[in-house]
Amino acid sequence: MKHFLETNALLGVDEQTKSTKHPNDIIILTDPDFLLLRPITDDFRDERETLVGNRRQEIYKKKESHIVTHGNPYAQTYGLGTQWRKFDLDAIAGSDSSAKSVSQPDGGKLYSAGPPYIATAQDMYQIAITWSDFAPRVHKQYPHLLAEMYAYCIAAAHLRLPHMLIDSLMVSAAGIGGEGWKFIKEIPASEICSFGGRPNHIAHPVPSVIHYCQRYAVDKYFWSKRKIPHEIFTCEHPLMVEPPLDLGSGKYLNVVPNGKPDSQKKEITAEKEKMDAFMVCALTKATNDAMITFKKNAACNDGGNIAAKSYDVWAGKVVAAK
Repeated sequence: MKHFLETNALLGVDEQTKSTKHPNDIIILTDPDFLLLRPITDDFRDERETLVGNRRQEIYKKKESHIVTHGNPYAQTYGLGTQWRKFDLDAIAGSDSSAKSVSQPDGGKLYSAGPPYIATAQDMYQIAITWSDFAPRVHKQYPHLLAEMYAYCIAAAHLRLPHMLIDSLMVSAAGIGGEGWKFIKEIPASEICSFGGRPNHIAHPVPSVIHYCQRYAVDKYFWSKRKIPHEIFTCEHPLMVEPPLDLGSGKYLNVVPNGKPDSQKKEITAEKEKMDAFMVCALTKATNDAMITFKKNAACNDGGNIAAKSYDVWAGKVVAAK
């Protein structure tokens, strides 16, 4: 992010002032494992499409502006808590860092942030500079997953840039708190699969992104980023088997644990079926759409056989074309 803000042809940094040339631009930082369901915005005034958790309702209501401005960054709520307060902050941020004075309640309410991060270029550049400095120091103390996310929290606290944390920017693990699952639950069960494949924010509000960092399964229909073959973007690879459009309707209240064909099926609730069906249907359809786009642009012979949807992610092999 620091390199992007300093070298991007449309942004750049003034060498004399060491500040961004376009400080009012809005910067959105996402993870690579995001599927966009609707545009990510810097405007959170519309309560129809903005979910804020109970712990932060008072903060949201007191805000003068629900648009991202200088000193007013927004981000998705993550369950990071305030573990970073237990680190040696003197070694990470300095003995006089403002991060040291952040209370546990405020740490959870204002700094437990994750992507999408949304801030003005002015604020994001200051975060990026500090974040780049802090991340190796955090990793030295905590050489594990999430070290760079904790470093972001500390950088924001150090700079006194509390974030307005929004639940509705993302869904990731079915039913987890602090995410936009309320939207998914309100979609009629009979429409959940078809809607997931073609989300329509006008008909039903949806989160901005699916963060596909988990495994999603209903019955034998399955999607996981680590199970998708690396060669899907070739002319030869067939499209994915798409789930039936009634997935999530209450008809498939089971799952095969760990995706193993010889495992005994495990019962799931209708709510769990509905949420995971949304994820499986949306991700499968999006993967196929991406493959079709590749095949068309690559001018594959016979169109890359886009009619055959025969790769079964759950089985990990090509099956009879559907």
